[in-house]
Amino acid sequence: MDVEQGTAEAGCWLEPSAVGKGLVTRAARVIIDWAVEERGIHRVEWIASAANEASIAVARRLGMTMDGVLRESRLYRGKRRDLEVWSVLAPEWRAGRRP
Repeated sequence: MDVEQGTAEAGCWLEPSAVGKGLVTRAARVIIDWAVEERGIHRVEWIASAANEASIAVARRLGMTMDGVLRESRLYRGKRRDLEVWSVLAPEWRAGRRP
C-alpha cells in the first residue's frame, strides 16, 4: 500500500481445504472497503497468474477491470509466467460495481 500515491495491491492465498467457499472474495471486499474508505486509496490492484482461473474469477466478482498482461514477468517453478493486472478505482467501488 502506498498511501501517498493512493494505490494498493490486494490478494491472498488459501490452503486447499478452504478453496471454493467464497472466502477470498469476501475477504477481498473487506480489504478493499477498508483501503478505499479508511485509508483513502484510489486504486486497488489484483495481480494473478494468467493460468490461475480461480484468482481471475475473484477479480471479476469484485468488479475489477483487466488492465493488461505482464508477459513472462514471473519465474515460478522454473518457468516464466504471464501475470494479469486487474484494478478497481475508488469511484467505481463506491458506485457499486461490486457484484
